[in-house]
Amino acid sequence: MRGGEGNRILLASGKPVFKGHEIVIKHCFPITTMLNDNVDDNSSLLAVEASGLKKTYPGSDVAALSGISLSVRQGEIFGLIGPNGAGKTTLIGCLLGLLRPDSGTVKIFGKPADSLAVRQITGYVPERSDFEYWMTARQFLQYHHGLARRDKRDREREVAEALESVELSKTVWNRRLKTYSRGMLQRLNIAQMLIGKPRLALLDEPTLGLDPTGVTLVRNLVKKMQDDGMTAIVNSHQLDEVERVCDRVAFIKQGKIASVQDLHSGAVSDYFLLVRWPESQLNGRLTSLVAEVAEETKASVDEYHHDWGRFSVRDNKMASLLIRKLIERGVPVEEAVPERAKLEELFANESSSDQTGHGGIHDE
Repeated sequence: MRGGEGNRILLASGKPVFKGHEIVIKHCFPITTMLNDNVDDNSSLLAVEASGLKKTYPGSDVAALSGISLSVRQGEIFGLIGPNGAGKTTLIGCLLGLLRPDSGTVKIFGKPADSLAVRQITGYVPERSDFEYWMTARQFLQYHHGLARRDKRDREREVAEALESVELSKTVWNRRLKTYSRGMLQRLNIAQMLIGKPRLALLDEPTLGLDPTGVTLVRNLVKKMQDDGMTAIVNSHQLDEVERVCDRVAFIKQGKIASVQDLHSGAVSDYFLLVRWPESQLNGRLTSLVAEVAEETKASVDEYHHDWGRFSVRDNKMASLLIRKLIERGVPVEEAVPERAKLEELFANESSSDQTGHGGIHDE
């Protein structure tokens, strides 16, 4: 799958040609007449519903997918995590309709994943991208604007908005892509996903090749996508970023879903909470205050010093209660930081369990 084809998958046979400094698409299929069955706007429909997906590649004895089932609600940001080779990218290929599972079904807004109506409202950021390097960034997005069947009258404005949204400097808009760095190409890769105003976005390692500023940009874009009503599925090894933007996360291992975490539920395993405070305001009452609060909240004191303490808490609710009680007892809390993120804990636990086989892994 070429990255340049990702935004509107196989919707046109047109080839780009120059007209001055602009791209014009000719010989496109009349897509509007082919879409006899548009995607329903019914808000009660699931954005994604996959059931019993199985996939084994020819020549392989190992299943890439072993009966995966999952559902994603409209407006949800859903994350996929897991070790290399777990089946995440294969799953995305099935959700896009680019790969045909050996068995199982995929519905996008209630319709088959490979229907033209679904493909017109689906955006895609592939993990490994290729581009028409002879194009400029502006021409590349003009091309995809045409493939997406957007209104030609809005083309220049929407192309500019997409380039600005990924913070590509105007000084490089008319440079050929062969002169772009990897990070610049990845930003353009995200812009081509946005240009068609999709309802569903699938992002496969969207921060690959980006510097810290670019990573922050992707995080903010995903949040804005959700604010605008878009649904997104994000596959990434950047666990801290997945945790920041996703509502739920599925851990995939050996072609199966080992677990699904609701990141807003507070239901995670024990972790340490590091709490800092200024010693000068405690007037010698630190020891008793820490002991009283720990006993009241059922938290465990791992260790404490004159200006910080480390507590073992069961979940986010316990952590919030601990902080609130410390403040109520007169401890001027300056900072409270979990020493291990939820997804790091999940990744470590799931990866360390069942080192030799499939025991303990179940379908969702």
